[in-house]
Amino acid sequence: MRLFRKSVDLSRATPRILTPADLPVVSRLLRDAPRRYYGLSSGDLVPLLEAQQGIGLELGQEICALAMLGWPIAATCWLRALALAEGVEVQAGVAALLAALRPVLAARDMQSLFYAGDEGSDGWLVPLLKQAGFGVETDVLVYEKRRLDWPTLGPERVQIRPAALVDLAEVLRLDQCCFEPQWVKDSLIMRDALAQGPYFMLAEQDGALLGYAYATTHFQGRLVHLVRIAVAPEQRGLGIGVRLLADLVGYAKQLPAHVLTLNTQAYNARAQRLYHWFGFRPTGEAQQVLRLGVRG
Repeated sequence: MRLFRKSVDLSRATPRILTPADLPVVSRLLRDAPRRYYGLSSGDLVPLLEAQQGIGLELGQEICALAMLGWPIAATCWLRALALAEGVEVQAGVAALLAALRPVLAARDMQSLFYAGDEGSDGWLVPLLKQAGFGVETDVLVYEKRRLDWPTLGPERVQIRPAALVDLAEVLRLDQCCFEPQWVKDSLIMRDALAQGPYFMLAEQDGALLGYAYATTHFQGRLVHLVRIAVAPEQRGLGIGVRLLADLVGYAKQLPAHVLTLNTQAYNARAQRLYHWFGFRPTGEAQQVLRLGVRG
């Protein structure tokens, strides 16, 4: 595949669903295109192409622009990648891709398309998405904790144990009960976290799953990031989250880590109260989450 050198006339381009046969072209565009956004998880590209979660604009026999969707959950999905070949006018390219995506999403009964990219490397895309109809859904706030202590260990009746792959079905069930559809983790992400993550712990009582916490380590263990903490709705306010956070702090202290970080939605006041009480403080960093109403 050659990247386009001259200005591309998008009015002559034809949208089509991408397939695994397009993998070489898709990979090259996502790697080399002058304008690109990449938010896919490792190993997701081929399965998503197999599931027809990508759309391309084809001119002649070449793809000049593409967009990849994440795994659909309920009536929502995320924009996970986008690339424009050289010669494609940026605003027109983004608008044309979204125009091609809308009927595909509508036909699949999707109601919302979400986006959250890196403000530094992907900042070029945000104003274009807003011009195309995306609105601000919320901000994701960053918290950190540098003193690795805890106010309490939480209720001793709650047992904490490492998760295993055999727990995947129960973890997925709990995740769907705890979060809005756009925040639910898909089975591939959860499976990889269970199989390869350095820290994935379950909170149980009498064999019943009450909650879980999943964290990653960075910079040779000097930073621990809490990716996910979930407590069954009927168990909230009973110290389950406290028990999980205390265990995580103990894990970070043993590494030994220098700092613990986490992200939470700006509207999640309940979680923020818990984090403040536990010694986490906002860093001032925030990431905008955008939403496009498919039928709006």
